[in-house]
Amino acid sequence: MTELSSAVFNEKDGFKPAFTSTEDSPTKIGDQDVEVLQQSEGTTTAKKAFLLLIKAFVGTGVLFLPKAFSNGGLIFSMIVLSVVASVTAVAMLLLVKVRLQVPGDFEDIAYKIYGKPLKIIVMSSITISQMGFCCAYFIFVAQNLYDLTHSLSNCTVDIPVIYFILLQLVVYMPFSLIRKIKAFSYTALLADVFILIGIVYILYRDIEKLATIGTGTIQLFNSKDYPLFIGTALFSYEGIGLVLPVVNSMKEPKRFPAVLASVIVVVTVVFVSVGAISYAAFGDVTETIVLLNMPVGHSMTIAVQFFYVFAILLTLPLMLFPAIDILESGLFGRKSGRGSKMVKWQKNLFRVLLCLSLSMIAWGGASNLDNFVALIGGFGCIPLLFIYPAMFHYKVVATKRLYRIGNLVFIGFGFIVMVFVTYISIKSWSTAAVVNHCTAH
Repeated sequence: MTELSSAVFNEKDGFKPAFTSTEDSPTKIGDQDVEVLQQSEGTTTAKKAFLLLIKAFVGTGVLFLPKAFSNGGLIFSMIVLSVVASVTAVAMLLLVKVRLQVPGDFEDIAYKIYGKPLKIIVMSSITISQMGFCCAYFIFVAQNLYDLTHSLSNCTVDIPVIYFILLQLVVYMPFSLIRKIKAFSYTALLADVFILIGIVYILYRDIEKLATIGTGTIQLFNSKDYPLFIGTALFSYEGIGLVLPVVNSMKEPKRFPAVLASVIVVVTVVFVSVGAISYAAFGDVTETIVLLNMPVGHSMTIAVQFFYVFAILLTLPLMLFPAIDILESGLFGRKSGRGSKMVKWQKNLFRVLLCLSLSMIAWGGASNLDNFVALIGGFGCIPLLFIYPAMFHYKVVATKRLYRIGNLVFIGFGFIVMVFVTYISIKSWSTAAVVNHCTAH
């Protein structure tokens, strides 16, 4: 999963509000790769593009997949994940074909084809998805810290999750006030290393359990909760925000389809491996965050949990930047804090209040992280993945009737899935408590 950036980045000003972007605006892309692509516009090799897209897809969201497989069932989840991967690849290629006809980035293309209303809708989707990612990772960090506290204290300390959510504000609030985030990009490599270590450790423990104890209690199809899997799968594949910037930066853009096909295959193998093997190992007791299924109190488990917590603490502010810029542009317009201290402090207050608001939303979803992730995938990611690319392609590229019908089917399919997954995610919301290993074992 990538964090889609709708803001413009440059060396002097950092991120500039997307509402003021023009055709001549600098390249707009996801968080950690902003500087990389800015400096290598038109020179990125196919190999580099492959690595950038891998980084866009494989993130901490992979840890939600084992529970998602539990929600969907083993066979159903493997099939649907493959279908989502294929449909995602098609949607990305549709967007690339539109880009060849209409220069610009996601919201710029929307504006040029359909006008300002759709541009605002697209940017609203970006904002919702970005803030949803932030809330999900608020919960992720809080639940890991909650579990770590129990492990390190031998269950003598039991601090409510809300305090761990609020504790993160000590990091996020100051970071949200920073306008220049160039230095944050260097945390990306460290985060990737942590994620890789975590995936390897999880697979090691999964295989160890399967070899010594056997499989857990599994279902091939879970007729009750399968819509939650669909939402989480879409959450995991939301990498479309990096497609146009990568294409724009490539030395040989014509090689992008082959690069994308390779990326989708590799990512799907990783996702299916982690999801299926972990679910097979733990069955119906698979946690929403699979790290919580690892041996409690084991030094490596604790280390990996700390790695993930540290990585998210440093990267979540990057996820929040696009949403901040879009919302600030809507609230303050062209008013700048450079010429007015009042405007500057109004913007600072807005950023602090936004962080606080996200923490409250995260608190509300803390006991239902799998539902929360599915809701973000359904309501926030589907329009960006399926609906908008097909709408663009219908208007610009699809001259043949068959293509136009295909676009309409794509749009209709995306809308139906969005409504269905969103409805089920909300309907199946429960008031279950956050897992407590001290009372569970």
